Amino acid sequence: GVGRVAKLVAAAYGTVLIVAVAVVLLRSPHPTTPAYLATEGCSPADLAHYCRGVRARVSSYHVFEDHQPMYAIDGRRSRDLLEKWVSGPDDRAPWIELSFPVPVDFSAVRLAHAGHVESAEYTMRSYRLSCSAGDELRAKLRVEGNEATLAEHALSCVQVDRLRVELDTEPGTAREVARLYEIEVTP
Repeated sequence: GVGRVAKLVAAAYGTVLIVAVAVVLLRSPHPTTPAYLATEGCSPADLAHYCRGVRARVSSYHVFEDHQPMYAIDGRRSRDLLEKWVSGPDDRAPWIELSFPVPVDFSAVRLAHAGHVESAEYTMRSYRLSCSAGDELRAKLRVEGNEATLAEHALSCVQVDRLRVELDTEPGTAREVARLYEIEVTP
């Protein structure tokens, strides 16, 4: 009868949903944002904005909460709780890497941690910044004991094509996943 049909429809829907999630998760082990290039209107003060063709690749992201890596390079320090990159809940060594379409020079990196909008407890305390040109590491910086919700770090990088931020999570705390609202790179 009707009850049996409803059960079959629910089972089919559940199967399709599981297959769709598996396809999304298996499609790319390190999701990468699409490349855009529309420099008109881009801020000259932020070299990490997606409108410059910058792409963000991540170790993971919180798929079910829709905290996409694109939010970290959209140039907005939004107060919307959705608009941030959040690593996956099982990722114990999260990272986000920005790829520049052409080599760039920069002197500082600004990170808008989740504590800027949410509780300060969400601010990542320990992380590493590094910039590279191809396989050549050009500069690196280790940050320990950070409490700044808007953290600016001097990092002199010349003719690099990548910036990588590796974050140390703290299981059992508010920092058990990485959360970044924005990454800005200044000349």
